[in-house]
Amino acid sequence: MRLTTDNGQILCETAIVYGRSEYIGIHALASVMNSLMAAGAFDIGVKVRITYPVRSDRTRIYAMEKVVKKECRRRGAELLKSQIFENPLVVVPSVVIDGIAALNGESIENGSGVCKKNVGSEQERLAGFTDKEIVLSKWVGMDGMLQAVRERTDMLKERFTPAFIRQILSYEKELFAGKELEIARDMGVLHLCQITQGGIFAALWDISKELRVGLNLDIRRFSILQETVEVCEYYGLNPYQLASTGSFLFVTEDGEALKEALLKERIMAAVIGRTTSGQDKIIRNEDDVRYIDRPAPDEIWKLHVSEK
Repeated sequence: MRLTTDNGQILCETAIVYGRSEYIGIHALASVMNSLMAAGAFDIGVKVRITYPVRSDRTRIYAMEKVVKKECRRRGAELLKSQIFENPLVVVPSVVIDGIAALNGESIENGSGVCKKNVGSEQERLAGFTDKEIVLSKWVGMDGMLQAVRERTDMLKERFTPAFIRQILSYEKELFAGKELEIARDMGVLHLCQITQGGIFAALWDISKELRVGLNLDIRRFSILQETVEVCEYYGLNPYQLASTGSFLFVTEDGEALKEALLKERIMAAVIGRTTSGQDKIIRNEDDVRYIDRPAPDEIWKLHVSEK
């Protein structure tokens, strides 16, 4: 959301994540900070609200708050307010992060704002997004994989080695975007979308709807970690419908150039397809063709539903 004032624009973003792990708030914080920075914001302030069920382990609940506070200091975000509530109507703790920041200059178009680089009528502006390349940064389902591992570490230890679990947790630093947003802005990316709840399928649906374009994608080009594949197989989760905070989709004129620029900075990137005229949202897997459906609930929720 954007609020225009006499002194410029104020941006607001909100993210909510559910779970019992003391680290769960990091995922919401990363989602908010990434979205604000992608819009060109600076001097980010955040408010934290933690809601927990009756008879929860309060030590862990307060540990959630402590972890978020520590990460705010590390990432340079100002913690404006922190609140913790017991709620008899909920069954899984939740962490809500509200972020607010001032806009710093020109922004890339994303789901919450207007691209200042495109002028003319709305029809002319939208026409400029047809027949463009789509670049994926980092990996699909990474965020959801990390949440699953933090939620079920004891169970996973029965299946995977400690070294394998440590390798998975090493990806937590990838939840926060940084250099890729600078590169995208410098290279004139037309539109971006962070992959949050609902996974890459939901993000692609949103891009198609917002830009009024079709999609032609090759699923074999979607970068995915082997660790994500194995964790998802173990829990029966679809990695393409798992949140991937820290991963972005970029719509750009020259996808190969953007990909190479990201790879040069050791940021995983792949050109996964193009925008098209019309409304068809096609995903190809060699000769197999399917269409993207309306966004479904994030797959990570299956872990919590199974606990009821």
